[in-house]
Amino acid sequence: MRLTPDQEIAGCPATQVRTLLRRFNQEFWTVKEAAKVLKTSEAHARRLVYSLGKLGYIEVVRQQRPGTWRNTMAGNALANATAAHPISRPVADRLLKEFLIRVRNVNGDPSWLYRVGRVVVFGSYLNHQQWVGDIDLAIQLDRRPEFAKSWPEALLARADAAARRGRRFQGFLERLSWPETEVRRYLRGGGRGLSLHDWTKEEAWLQRASHKVLFEEKTSTPVVKSTGRSARSRAMDRKKDRDSGDCRPKRTRGCPF
Repeated sequence: MRLTPDQEIAGCPATQVRTLLRRFNQEFWTVKEAAKVLKTSEAHARRLVYSLGKLGYIEVVRQQRPGTWRNTMAGNALANATAAHPISRPVADRLLKEFLIRVRNVNGDPSWLYRVGRVVVFGSYLNHQQWVGDIDLAIQLDRRPEFAKSWPEALLARADAAARRGRRFQGFLERLSWPETEVRRYLRGGGRGLSLHDWTKEEAWLQRASHKVLFEEKTSTPVVKSTGRSARSRAMDRKKDRDSGDCRPKRTRGCPF
């Protein structure tokens, strides 16, 4: 997806809307949090949020408390949109080839906590046009089974190692998500032209859209359907229990922590 410099969405500059959706790309959020990101009043943020909902960029999360929102597939596409000029087909082919090399690098290095189980390309790249806005890729990351018995400890150890190298984290959940974040950042390669999406969140939509599987491991774990509460939410509940002195186990079925 491409944005033009003067483009507006729901009466706001498209780049400002993109900033909001990019900030909450894979998270649940509220109008109050949106107002902080946009540095505006809650009343203005509420009007924008409702407009974005009507346009299909965000949706209400009914399993969470009232007023909780999340990005849709269209919203995540907008979050990854670029205002830069299109790239040529040869450049797009080169970027995709380099991306798949990085996929093999991740899967061949046992120090990463995740492996890449699936890579799917969709969007304008499949149109075989001479110019491409960006390359939309949906990826599935699988946990390495060798860390299964000590997964929470492995997550925090990886975050601690990053902190010693100077990485700063906003809080506990950001530390937990760091091992996945660093894999995605490495795969993206630091340049423009690639737009990465989460296959596990967008599978239903992608199964109905035009797409092409570029890479798939035979050992890739099947996609697990959401049970309504994210692993992040359950992890935060456990942290609150520890902070309050309640050490009774409260393991939700299927919870990794």
